[in-house]
Amino acid sequence: MSSNQTLFRSVTDQELEQVLLVSVALNGTDIDPSGIAEMIRLVESAGGEVIHQITQKRPRPDGGFFVGRGKAEEISGVAENMGLTTLVFNHNLSPGQVNRLEEMSKCKVIDRTELILAIFAIQARTPQAKLRIELAQLGYMLPRLSGMWHHLDRLGAGIGTRGPGETQLEVDRRRARTRMSSLERKLDAIDAGAKVRHSRREGMFSVALAGYTNAGKSTLLNRICDAGVHAEDRLFATLDTTSRRLDLPGGGSVIVSDTVGFIEKLPKSLLASFRSTLDVVREADLILLVADTADQDKLAKLSTVTDTLDKIDAGQVDRITVWNKCDLTDSSSAGDLSVSALSGQGIPQLIELLEQKRRKALAWCGVKVNICNGELEYWIRTNSIVDSFIRDDTGAVEIVCGLYLGLNHLRKKLGSQKSPWSIVPFTDYGADQGGDD
Repeated sequence: MSSNQTLFRSVTDQELEQVLLVSVALNGTDIDPSGIAEMIRLVESAGGEVIHQITQKRPRPDGGFFVGRGKAEEISGVAENMGLTTLVFNHNLSPGQVNRLEEMSKCKVIDRTELILAIFAIQARTPQAKLRIELAQLGYMLPRLSGMWHHLDRLGAGIGTRGPGETQLEVDRRRARTRMSSLERKLDAIDAGAKVRHSRREGMFSVALAGYTNAGKSTLLNRICDAGVHAEDRLFATLDTTSRRLDLPGGGSVIVSDTVGFIEKLPKSLLASFRSTLDVVREADLILLVADTADQDKLAKLSTVTDTLDKIDAGQVDRITVWNKCDLTDSSSAGDLSVSALSGQGIPQLIELLEQKRRKALAWCGVKVNICNGELEYWIRTNSIVDSFIRDDTGAVEIVCGLYLGLNHLRKKLGSQKSPWSIVPFTDYGADQGGDD
């Protein structure tokens, strides 16, 4: 599927395709209104319009139709009477279930994963994102190719039973696997280049913005870093990692990275395809977990994000919950910090907190050097945050500084100096100290 097409229509078309949304509550649970509302937004983001909804409560999915034959017949009748040709399920369906539902209803059947993949394809803007989405789509469609050729298959065994459908299926599978291998090689080359660029930032404190889709991460990055990245009120508006440098008021800087938003039941194929993008989150020194404080389902979505962080092995990274969009609600959220990325409310407090975290992560020490020349002073100021620099009449200096790369980095530099020197590590220094040169 090309990036400028949705499951329903061309992006340039004005008329939205009308669809029927099917939601099923399993295992004795009730129908979740917030889940239905999210599916409606997903359909809209993919270029469709929900005209009618059908819900059902079941103890478990039906192996043949997911909803059971009787409900499938009811869905088919409603779709026919309303003139609808597209069914969207708020669940992941097996290839066999999709085939049987399409055969019964004579409608196109789209499950949750295919819908999310389509939205990612629409929103992909860079070559890297387009390659990752295509890889995820091919991985999802490969086991489903057989259903596309059932009308040409010959059943049975023996001479004359290998019909054109089976031949075409084998060709399509081979082409899909070949294309997937090609995409993986291209992405490996792109990722190798990204690692080289990342190595140039070694020693810089990295902050990753993570959160549920449409929580305002890109708007927050624009607010604190003047990043100028694309941001809109739309699900999965950001797919590529964007990193910007933030200079802190007390000295030093951090790298802040915007990442792809999470969602409940995020397809595994997307997690696999975006593994290098999510490395930014795994390798971060601090995660700002951005949550929409005006969302009625905010705690459940926050739980989804934390579960996803665990799945990508980022659960142990230090994190702070940032309640965004506080200008849209009068209630104050219990917890870390409330901000409005749109209005700027609470942003100074957030910057201050980032500076405290940054300073606390440095290797602080006191340094004495009998003779400190200009080259050594420049090196120290470039590779650390300097809180005090005192020089006496003899040229000796006493310095309090926090090293970006640790004390051994400084010891190695001082070891090349002819003048005597000494280092005293500080175990409790950093976040509560001032940043005054």
